[in-house]
Amino acid sequence: MGGNETNPKISPDGKLLAFSSNEQGNNNVYVVPVAGGVITQLTFHDASDVPASWSPDSKGIYIESNRYNTRSTYYVPAEGGTPVRLFPHYFNTIANLVKNPATGEYYFNESTESFAFQTRKGYRGDHNPDIKSWNEKTKDYKELTDFRGRDIWPMVDKGGNLFYVSEEGNGEANIVRHADKKYLTSFEESVQYPAISHDGSKIVFIKGYRIHVLDLKSGESVEPQIELADNRILNDISVPVGRPQSFAISPDGKKLVFTFRGLLFVSDAKGNFVKQLPTPAGERADEAIWASDSKGVYYTRTNGGWTGLYFRSADLKTAETPLFTPESSIKSLVISPKGDKIAFVNGGKSLMVINTATKATEVLQNHEFWAFQSYPISFSFDGKHLAYAAVNLFERDIFIYDLGKKSSLNLTNSANFENDPVFSPDGKYLYILSNRVSSAFPRGAGTQVYKIALEKVVGPFAADEYDKLFVTAREKRDSSVVVRPDNIQRRYERVMSRGEQHSLFMVSRGEKSYLLFNSNHEGDWGLYVTELKEWDQKPPQKIKGIGMASAYSNGGKEFFAADREALYKVDLASATATKIDIKHNFAKNISDEFRQMFYEVWATLEQNFYDVKFHGVDWRAKRDYYAGFLKHVKSRDDLRVLLNDMLNELNSSHMGFSTAGKDEEAPSRYSTIATGLIFKNDSPYVLDRIVPGSKADYSGNPLKPGDKLVSVNGVKVESGKNRELYFASAALPREVVLGFMREGKEFDVKIHTMSSPELRSLLYTEWEDWNRAYVDSAANGKIAYLHMRDMSPESLEKFYIEINTIAVHKDALILDLRFNNGGNVHKEVIDMLSQREHFRWSHRDNPRVSHPNVTPADKPIIVLVNERSLSDAEVTSNGIKTLSLAKLVGTETYRWIIFTSSARLIDGSSVRLPAWGCYTLDGKDLEFEGVSPDIYVKNTFKDRLESKDPQLERAIKELLPL
Repeated sequence: MGGNETNPKISPDGKLLAFSSNEQGNNNVYVVPVAGGVITQLTFHDASDVPASWSPDSKGIYIESNRYNTRSTYYVPAEGGTPVRLFPHYFNTIANLVKNPATGEYYFNESTESFAFQTRKGYRGDHNPDIKSWNEKTKDYKELTDFRGRDIWPMVDKGGNLFYVSEEGNGEANIVRHADKKYLTSFEESVQYPAISHDGSKIVFIKGYRIHVLDLKSGESVEPQIELADNRILNDISVPVGRPQSFAISPDGKKLVFTFRGLLFVSDAKGNFVKQLPTPAGERADEAIWASDSKGVYYTRTNGGWTGLYFRSADLKTAETPLFTPESSIKSLVISPKGDKIAFVNGGKSLMVINTATKATEVLQNHEFWAFQSYPISFSFDGKHLAYAAVNLFERDIFIYDLGKKSSLNLTNSANFENDPVFSPDGKYLYILSNRVSSAFPRGAGTQVYKIALEKVVGPFAADEYDKLFVTAREKRDSSVVVRPDNIQRRYERVMSRGEQHSLFMVSRGEKSYLLFNSNHEGDWGLYVTELKEWDQKPPQKIKGIGMASAYSNGGKEFFAADREALYKVDLASATATKIDIKHNFAKNISDEFRQMFYEVWATLEQNFYDVKFHGVDWRAKRDYYAGFLKHVKSRDDLRVLLNDMLNELNSSHMGFSTAGKDEEAPSRYSTIATGLIFKNDSPYVLDRIVPGSKADYSGNPLKPGDKLVSVNGVKVESGKNRELYFASAALPREVVLGFMREGKEFDVKIHTMSSPELRSLLYTEWEDWNRAYVDSAANGKIAYLHMRDMSPESLEKFYIEINTIAVHKDALILDLRFNNGGNVHKEVIDMLSQREHFRWSHRDNPRVSHPNVTPADKPIIVLVNERSLSDAEVTSNGIKTLSLAKLVGTETYRWIIFTSSARLIDGSSVRLPAWGCYTLDGKDLEFEGVSPDIYVKNTFKDRLESKDPQLERAIKELLPL
């Protein structure tokens, strides 16, 4: 087949093999005879379907799918048919299910940790995976394990004997027999993905990426000798040069140096004649600048993951010379006007320079830098000062470093965001970006261009301009910098009266000075240039032929800029840009690239992970251990598994390596046509209900529960086939014609279509609406119920709307943060909940009204949390508890809270960076503590199965009577 075939499961009778394949873009489930034969596709949904286990009679397969929610388990006959969901309720997220042949019990996990993070090590908390059981006949529900860590992958033999994997013994995942809680293995290396033989004699598992077999009678584990013909090869690929990732025009204006896909190139200024400069295989070249003689190139490249500084001649007459190769990564190279110094940021701590003549490095100043980010640095035009941004109070401030006095000054020293400092050529002014009233982290803030007089500069006099008319020789421009910081905030002058700006750059051309920036002051974003004048200052011009610029380079008389799509030569005087087409293809070794990404992922975490002790893990030892398997990486999926397993050693939330490439692109992909019609679970062609808010939910729809589907777009359906087959399409149509039968009569209905994720969201809404209706009924309409799915701007808007339309009219509030997936709006939610009445006002003798209109803090509030309240939901609930705004009811939160970003890798892959720890006021790490409720109430699988919600019931009880 053309995709990745994974999750193999052999039927108990040994005749059939079930597996998943992403040949069509997403995982579907297939079966094939073990002896060989025709492959049969069983599922046809655009969700991800994977087999979990076989039914004991070998007649059907239990599959896991995210078609309804994040994870549900279904039964599908091996001969084909429509999958049947086993357990109702939107939040019954069942995984790793097996059925006991002796008792009929189902054994399963239901934690996110049991399917999304199966190899994560060390998690302890209320959302840990336990082994649970449910007997459909007796309605008996049991929680068979109670370890606070990982009990996962239940297995059962034909005699009904239960086995599973647990970390309780020695901290590593080992196999346990449930009957006597005996550990059958005690490896110092975790067991993964076990399976038991039907006769109960052996368990096969993965350890160290090798297959092992445990003989349950002797207790011996062996590594069987398996001979496999593997023809997978990582071939070199041909890559065309696109938009350079870094570039610089030489001082003589004749040559370009640039990096692309981790390689280093030099060309003429038009991009016609391209030469690749050799760099070590398996490393990535990043930033590049020219030496002052236009013959040599300074560049950064990785060295075992970290990024160092190197030099080589562009004419290839001399080899690469390492200049500074610390066990950290350097960024933000900028060369002085005379070319005698290069300034840069080293790792997360230091602003440094290197003398280009002596090659000596010097730490200028230690600051807080977030090591995965670049920081703007600019030299004054006389080369004696540096202006740069560094972190202060969790935001960027602008600093000026005097290279002569060797002293640094925090020029802005604010709690707001400032960035992109550039000196004016005369040294009198500093131009910066600032948001003077708002912080930028974590949600961002728009910035404007400000001109700051570094000392008390007197403006030009008309009389002096008149005198200049009679001067034949112009005085040389003085570029010296004098900084007088007293009352500097009063000397801010906004350059643009409206809009937002970013990405500043200053260019000097003789006596002319040009300031460039991106702006949206005319509506659409674009790159603007303005010539700075003391008299007759003209408004900035939008540069034609280029979009928003993200990088600049000035060399000699030439100026280059790049937007997201391409590189351009820019004529500043005419405000026009000409695209530079670099026509060059090069060969890339994918195996080298994978190796480079492995080490860079490790080093990126080494410099940015929020806990400098790495949760007690020897991070270097883990690098060396997993590096030993690099020689076996033969596909992108192999790399994905290897890196995510290494990252999971850190026992961290907000972690993961994501990658995609043309090598994994599916030859075809189809979509599921969703309408909002829900069919009966046991009668897959009989209509059960219409989902409110869906495309099928419209006035005049003739459909009723019990109507039978007989055709889709004129094609007659066969009741024994999987219904989803008829709703699979290579392109999602805008509408569909469905034929139904009622009381022996057929009729057609036209329905507009929707995507399956849209339908899944509406199914979530059904749960929210049920809760609100229940609260209204139980509290006689006196309590408002609001639920937030996450802490996104969209959910915040919905929260505001419901606060102002629902909660404002009630006597109490239940804010439900259960199952909340986090985001970045904790401040806004807490601020709203904190609002209290502080006066009233009225027009004449009309009723006096509270100000603010909505005052939640004047009414009793209950906040619901559970083991799946995570990330910003935990920051929010912790804030609510700390500020005594409400009483928390539910379970302990997930313990999944580190603020995170991501780093982009050589081929567009990325790794998440949990870089900012979150702590209580008494210093506890929320990643390990979570937030405990004031009143502990647990909802179980059985509660959800029976549509009970003890947590919600307790919340209502706490608020009544009103």
